Amino acid sequence: MRSDAANRRLYQLLLPFLLIWYALVVTGLVAAVSTFPHRPIGSLDEIPWWSHAIAFAVVAATWAPVSAWLDRGVHQLAFGQRDNAYEVAGHVSRQLLPSVAAALAGTMALPYVEIESDGRVVTSYGKVPQGASMVEIALTYQDERLGTLRVSARRRRDRLSAADVRLLEDLGRQVAMTLYAARSRERLVAAREEERLRIRRDLHDGLGPTLASLGLRLGVLQRTVRTDPAAAADLAGELRTDVRQATADIRRLVYELRPPLLDEFGLVDALRNLRSGDGLSRTVSAPEPMPVLPAAVEVALYRIAAEALHNAARHASATTCAVDVAVSPAGVTLTVTDDGRGLPADYLAGVGHRSMRERSSELGGTLAIDGAAGGGTRVAVTFALENS
Repeated sequence: MRSDAANRRLYQLLLPFLLIWYALVVTGLVAAVSTFPHRPIGSLDEIPWWSHAIAFAVVAATWAPVSAWLDRGVHQLAFGQRDNAYEVAGHVSRQLLPSVAAALAGTMALPYVEIESDGRVVTSYGKVPQGASMVEIALTYQDERLGTLRVSARRRRDRLSAADVRLLEDLGRQVAMTLYAARSRERLVAAREEERLRIRRDLHDGLGPTLASLGLRLGVLQRTVRTDPAAAADLAGELRTDVRQATADIRRLVYELRPPLLDEFGLVDALRNLRSGDGLSRTVSAPEPMPVLPAAVEVALYRIAAEALHNAARHASATTCAVDVAVSPAGVTLTVTDDGRGLPADYLAGVGHRSMRERSSELGGTLAIDGAAGGGTRVAVTFALENS
């Protein structure tokens, strides 16, 4: 409900505006009449009566839209853009995390906004008025509690209205998405750098010395092959073993970068040949022929399917699993459904589930992990396609 102060501001602005509008209409009509040669107007007494009637009709017709426009303007000055939730949400979602608190405070005319995550204040804006009440909004995204949004009332001994709280709850979802995206980017960057460091370490400490040693021993072999054929034969056998080990290391690194099955068989057959262990049988359904997908999307689908099958076999005690790939002009969806015991009531995301979420977030996809219709667990991930 609007305050008495806001109503007073409205009528204080509305009355002068309508008087000015009335005068402008009358002046316009008089100016129009004065242009007629046979009806010159030389004084105010000569203004025709019907000009006042027309001006009054115009003001009466425009009373409602003008008062509504002024009402919105006065209300926005007092309470910010609270009533325009879509505009506020769009404005907030475009802000980066360091400035999202300032955006909320500015759009809703709040003196203090704070965003907390993992027990620490991520960002804050303004100052809490002395004696003002605080409101806390849980920031949740995909059933995961990410933090808390705290805002203060606008004045001392004041409380935010129910409309304010409802809008803050709606905006909290936008803030949670922003917070989730920021945390995902941090985890992805850290994971990518760890992966690069591990590959560099494997190349530098593993393959590098192995290949250098092979080069030195080949030189020894070249010198001894004529003078001591038996020793050269033994050395050649050792070199063959080392070459096999180096080849296996290279294949392992290549597999970690991109599974060779994707290049050899394509996504669908690669899914059919995935090793899950523990005798888990599976069915794979996909469009025929399978459309060409971006390489990064193929890898993400393959890795997520592999993790889902591993969880079904090792943690859910499943015996069968259905893998379904659906492609439309808008995107591609992978669904993995098992017949295991399902998610426990106190389910907490483990390393495997977090890995799947990070892979989907990296490419802008959406991941859902929930119970299947007939029992078991259902994992579904969707990626938008660039040509959609």
